[in-house]
Amino acid sequence: MGLKIAWGITGSGDWLLESVEIMKILQKKYSLKIDIILSKAGQMVTTWYNLLTPITQNFNRVFIEENSNTPFLIGPLQMGKYSLLLICPATSNTTAKIAYGIADSLLTNCVAQAAKAQIPVYIFPVDQKAGKVVTTLPNKRKITLHMRKVDVENAEKLKKMRGITVLSNPKDIESIFVEFMKNKEDK
Repeated sequence: MGLKIAWGITGSGDWLLESVEIMKILQKKYSLKIDIILSKAGQMVTTWYNLLTPITQNFNRVFIEENSNTPFLIGPLQMGKYSLLLICPATSNTTAKIAYGIADSLLTNCVAQAAKAQIPVYIFPVDQKAGKVVTTLPNKRKITLHMRKVDVENAEKLKKMRGITVLSNPKDIESIFVEFMKNKEDK
């Protein structure tokens, strides 16, 4: 059997389309069981990008945040029901909260509790490199975003946190799954 993944989606439109496509491909390629955790903003943005229905149709289960502990995912995470927790894409807000230990949303609480239980956490912060980024809006129009220094610094803080691995690109996700499956076979 493949890996069981808890995949958190925040309210970032940047890299959202690419992340969903990558996960759909990897799910089929590696027989992954993927449960999606949408933050409140993640639900809004996936709806805005017309992705909420495709997400619910293509992945195992979809949990939508009600508060920082509902739906109750901390127990299943800590009990090892998931091989890992992935947050992709992560907004600058989510990244900052995690960097400063604030666990007041479902996804930031999942990260805090998974890290405490030594469940591997992988995060792709969209605002991690200085400079400009061109992204696509739901109406297909391009927009240039200018990264703020504070957001880049918060992404750097994540890299120094125990139990958290920062991804530089959603394409890096495949190598994580390959490594996990290799380790699983070796045991």
